[in-house]
Parts: sequence; structure tokens; C-alpha cells
Amino acid sequence: MGADPEVVLQCPANAPDPDALCAALSAALETVLQDAKSTRHIRQSQISPTDSSQTAGADTLRLVLSDIRRDRISGHLRWQSGDGSLRSGPEVALDVMDTALSAEMYPRFARGLLQASPEIIKDLSD
Repeated sequence: MGADPEVVLQCPANAPDPDALCAALSAALETVLQDAKSTRHIRQSQISPTDSSQTAGADTLRLVLSDIRRDRISGHLRWQSGDGSLRSGPEVALDVMDTALSAEMYPRFARGLLQASPEIIKDLSD
């Protein structure tokens, strides 16, 4: 058979340390895909936060951030389901106290986003 199918992960470029955020989400996604026995590869791409195009594509997962502050980040995931409809997960927020948000906190945010939208894995691993 040909190459394993890709999942394109689109991360907003306006996050603090966007590479770290995308890497954290990619790692969390890889873990859940492995648990689901999926052989998909993840390709990361950054998109402008003003890019609201709906061309998510069948195997594209997009992180949409709605709030970025020194002590808070929130957003949701958007992807296309198997039937072609665009789906959005619930809003997930990570608040920190007594410190500034840092890249070390992104893995927790990424896991929260994926746990809030368990149907992503079903849609992406068919």
C-alpha cells in the first residue's frame, strides 16, 4: 500500500511561541492516534490567525485560539468529519496563576483540547 495518510495540523501563528504550541498539540495528537492504532503521520503548518477559510479538508485539524493573555490561553479545535461536515470542539481554556503562561504549559492545554473532542480521533482514524 502507499504512504500512510497524513493529518495536517494547522496552528495559529499568533500564539506566544507558536512552534512550541504546535509541537505540543502534535505530540498529544500522536499519542492518541497511536492509542487508536492509527498509522497516520502529522504534518504541522502555521496559519495566520485571520485565515478563517473553511478549507479545513478531510484530514486537517485546526487550532483556533479565541483568547491569548499573559495568564490565559483558550481556543477550540476545528476539523472536517468523515461525512465532510465541518466540526468544532468545545472551548478549552488554560488559566495560570502567579506566573506567566509559558510553552511548558502547552502540553496540558493540548491534551485538554483533544480530551474535549474525543470524536476527532474517530473522524481522523477511519
